[in-house]
Amino acid sequence: MRVLLLIDDPQLPSARVSALQFVPLMREAGMEVDVAAFRAPDLLRRQERVTRTATRMRMSRVARPVVARMQRLHDEEIFERAAAADVVYVVKVPRIEMFRRLARLRKPKLLFHVSDAFWLPFLQKHGWGDVDEMFRIAHGVTTTNEFTAAHIRPSNPNVFIVPDCPQVEDFDRLRGEVRRGGEPVVVGWVGTPLTASALFKIWEPLERLAAERTNWTLRLLGIGNLDLVNVPRFERVPWSALPWYDQETMIRELLAMDVGLFPLFDGDDALSRGSLKTLIYMSGGAASVSEAYGDNVDLVQHGVNGLLARGDGQWLERIRQLIDDRRLRASIAEQGLQTVRREHTRAAIFARLRRAIESV
Repeated sequence: MRVLLLIDDPQLPSARVSALQFVPLMREAGMEVDVAAFRAPDLLRRQERVTRTATRMRMSRVARPVVARMQRLHDEEIFERAAAADVVYVVKVPRIEMFRRLARLRKPKLLFHVSDAFWLPFLQKHGWGDVDEMFRIAHGVTTTNEFTAAHIRPSNPNVFIVPDCPQVEDFDRLRGEVRRGGEPVVVGWVGTPLTASALFKIWEPLERLAAERTNWTLRLLGIGNLDLVNVPRFERVPWSALPWYDQETMIRELLAMDVGLFPLFDGDDALSRGSLKTLIYMSGGAASVSEAYGDNVDLVQHGVNGLLARGDGQWLERIRQLIDDRRLRASIAEQGLQTVRREHTRAAIFARLRRAIESV
C-alpha cells in the first residue's frame, strides 16, 4: 500500500504528533510512505532568497509572481505524487480546492485528520469555512476524541478516533541526560502562543502562591514573543520563558520540570483539545495538575497519576501540595509515566491509525 502523508508545514508540532512520528512504524508495517508539505522548508528558503534578492535590487514587484509560480509548481508536484498513492492522509490542511482536485484523481482514498473545534467562528474565518465539504469529499476522517467525532459524523459517518500520541519514546532517549530535583521547584507549562491565554485561568492562584512560597519558579514554554500579550502580567510570580522550541528542546525542558500545569477555560475549544498536555507532562516525569474538564477527567485518577483542579481554591491547593511534598510529586510522576507506558505508546496509537488507513 502506498500512503502519502500530506501536511502543511513540517515544522508545526501537530505535523509530528499526528503523522511524522508514525512514518517508521508505517514502513515496518509494509506501507510505502511518502511525505509532502505545502510549506516545505526548502521551498520557503528558495522563495525567501528570491524575495531578498529582488528587494536588494529594488524589484520587489518582480518577486511576487516568481514566488507564486514556485509555489504552483511545487503544488503540482504534490498532486502528481498523490495520484500514485493508494491513500492520501491529509493532516490538518484546510484547503477546499486541494480536496476537490484530490477527489478528481479518483485512485487515492482520502483520509482527513482534524483535532480542533473547527466549527467555532475563529477557525471558520481562518481556513475552516468549507470543512463540511472537505468531510464529505473524504473517504474517512480521523480525530482525537469523541467530542470532536460527534461534530464530524453528520458530514461523514466514517470517523476513526486516533488519540494524540505524547511520544514517550522520545522522552526515554533523553531521560538519563537531564536531572531534576532540588530547589526551586520548577512548575511549568508548555504550549503555543494560541493556547497561552489559558494561563489567565490560574493567574490569581499563582499570585497567591507566590505570596506564600518562595521555593518555586514558573517556567513557560512556547508563549511566543515576550511582549506579555499572550500571558498574564505577573506581579509576584517568579517566572521565565522560552518563547519558541524544537522537539528536543521541549523534551529536555519538560524532563527538568517538577510540576506541569494544564488549565482550561470551559467551552468547545477546550473539549476538542483532549488531554495531550497532561500526557506530555506524564511522559516527561512531571507531576501534573490538570483542569477537571473534558478528557482529563477520564485520564487522570486524582491523587494517583495526577491531580485535578477546578476553581481558584483547588488550583492553589493542588500546586501548593506538590511544591511542599516531594514524595507525593515523585509518586504521582511515576504513576503518570506508567499510565503512558501502558496505554499511550507510539505503537498503541499507531495501531488505531493503521486500522483507519487500511479501512478507507
